[in-house]
Amino acid sequence: MSTTTLHLAKQNFKFSAAHFLIFDENSAERLHGHNYQVRVDLETPSADKFEDSGYFVDFNVFKKFIKATLDGWDEMVLLPEKHPDMKFKKTEKSLEVTFRDRFYVFPFNEVLLLPVSNTSVEQFSRLLAESFYKEFKTHGVSKVQVYVEETPGQGASTSVPK
Repeated sequence: MSTTTLHLAKQNFKFSAAHFLIFDENSAERLHGHNYQVRVDLETPSADKFEDSGYFVDFNVFKKFIKATLDGWDEMVLLPEKHPDMKFKKTEKSLEVTFRDRFYVFPFNEVLLLPVSNTSVEQFSRLLAESFYKEFKTHGVSKVQVYVEETPGQGASTSVPK
């Protein structure tokens, strides 16, 4: 039995975002940004499942969902909601963030709190892979691998299910 993997690495599968990594209890990066690029690989069922049509699913089904998800992260400040040193206070129009000796105030609609303990490419690839797998398994996709690149040649990938 064979499997086919679809590879989606479009130029517009990208997002620009600010973040900072937290290394240990004493050190963390300064707030900075990246232009992230994303590649998605989708493992399909055996080829005999789509032998009659000659294709698995119209790529546009996947591309639209991927692009919409990445657009939700684009031009945002990405913060780790689960890190114990991150404290958040929501006001009517802003989000006040305290991280150790740092204090930030962001417009509320320009921050995305992610359910992670650190805003790393490892965590970004996991969150995206889980989201895409949840959506795409309804189309028969058996595995999703997402690669998030923060600079050319530097990134991380996650496969779901493992």
